[in-house]
Parts: sequence; C-alpha cells; structure tokens
Amino acid sequence: MSTVSQRSHLTDSEAWRVVGRLEGGQTQAEVAQAIGVSQSVISRIWNRFWRLKVQVEYQDKVVDGKQCPMKIVI
Repeated sequence: MSTVSQRSHLTDSEAWRVVGRLEGGQTQAEVAQAIGVSQSVISRIWNRFWRLKVQVEYQDKVVDGKQCPMKIVI
C-alpha cells in the first residue's frame, strides 16, 4: 500500500518550490516523498517548467534585428 496521499493539483507556489528543490539537487523521488505526492507528479512539473523555459528562450530571440516580444504561457 502506498503512503503517498491522493492530491489532484499542487498550487503554483508548491510547483515552484518543487522546481527549486530539483534545481538544488534533490531527486524527484526525494521531493515527491517530502511533499507527499507521487514521483510522476514531480516529473510532470519539471517537464512543464522546462517547456516554459525553452518557450521563453525561443520567444526572447532577436529576429531581423528586432527583439521579439516575450510572452509567457504556463
């Protein structure tokens, strides 16, 4: 039997704390256990963060000598 609680969503604040912990060197499993969710939830948050980062980097490029406007979509 799993000791991980059943939660449908993390708040934005919790999701950013997850990203911070992962960037700080904790594993997905360690973060999941500390927060009380499954590792797959942590993986989805991490993947969403990286897609957002790539999208921002792409939209922040200079095109034809002009700075492209940056649009952030979460």
